[in-house]
Amino acid sequence: MEAVGLLGLLGICGLEDIKIKRIRLVVVNAFAILGVILHILYQRISWIDMICGALLGVILLIIGYFTKEKIGYGDGLIFVATGIYLGFWNNLILLWLSTTLAGIYGLILMIFKKKKKDNEIPLVPFILGVYVVSLIFNGGML
Repeated sequence: MEAVGLLGLLGICGLEDIKIKRIRLVVVNAFAILGVILHILYQRISWIDMICGALLGVILLIIGYFTKEKIGYGDGLIFVATGIYLGFWNNLILLWLSTTLAGIYGLILMIFKKKKKDNEIPLVPFILGVYVVSLIFNGGML
């Protein structure tokens, strides 16, 4: 159930991130609440791990504030929600792998003069891609 919840969140938000360059708060909140409910029912990770996983997203929100949204608030909110599902370490790995892939993609676009250094790249599709690969090869655990 948790994998379905995360796939739903990342799929919906990934499409929104590509199409309208925004992530609706109501969608993230709904899936975050679903994650807490699933945690209560299944308790796959500890409460501390879940809270620390969500705090990783809060840290991104704070960084986004101080950098005038160089890291978008939507991306921070996504990592709050994924932290509820995955816990701290898996969420940290998800953040690291998805930002690394997005960075490589951005570098390729810059080399071929498709984007400039300050252009935005949607991050959620990379988060979705990393999570899907983790499901295929490791049952959703990064």
